[in-house]
Amino acid sequence: MEPIFYIGIGFLLLIAGYFLIKYFFIGVVFLFVWAAEQGFIGVAAYFACWFFLFPVMLVACIVTGAAIKWSN
Repeated sequence: MEPIFYIGIGFLLLIAGYFLIKYFFIGVVFLFVWAAEQGFIGVAAYFACWFFLFPVMLVACIVTGAAIKWSN
């Protein structure tokens, strides 16, 4: 394949990575604030979910961040 193809794919991956990271951090902050409103038990459950359900929390934060960003 031509080198320009790989440059294009790399560029698209960088753009997708940027949006995924942006949505991830928006989701992390939103879910932490929501857990903090529940008190100590909510924050403890939040960090326990990060420890025991890491892949699920990654997806949940990205989906939550994208939903928040797209709703504006």
